[in-house]
Amino acid sequence: MTEAKTQLRHDLDRLVTADIEDVWRALTDPDEFQPYYDATAVESSWMPGEPVRFLDEDGELVIEGTVVDVDAPHRLVHTFEFTARGDSAASGDAPTTVTWSLEPGDDGTHVSLVHDGFTTRTATWRSVEDGWEQVLDGLVDLFDEE
Repeated sequence: MTEAKTQLRHDLDRLVTADIEDVWRALTDPDEFQPYYDATAVESSWMPGEPVRFLDEDGELVIEGTVVDVDAPHRLVHTFEFTARGDSAASGDAPTTVTWSLEPGDDGTHVSLVHDGFTTRTATWRSVEDGWEQVLDGLVDLFDEE
């Protein structure tokens, strides 16, 4: 497990002990997504140009974005913007970009997450700093529990 936080981006890596197709499904299938992503549901067709919406346990929109690029099951790119319900301090921040990269290996799937596009250390930058750690650890745990 390695972490490297360079200025104005978050860059994290994990090894997930599962096949790449299973990890992809965990990232994109609403039924697989919720257990590791802080009880948040996701809605999207995962087609470039289409919306991606993250909803809290009450079904309220907390993060919104647009799908930028998809190369299933290897790469998923979408924009990221908090709503006031998701993080009132960050809701006025400019959209940023989240890139998920998956590479199969003999010991599982190497997952890389890069969240960039920050012009300063915004409220969004601060909010996701620990949040992404929890999301990736939850993704690892999802498959370790099987």
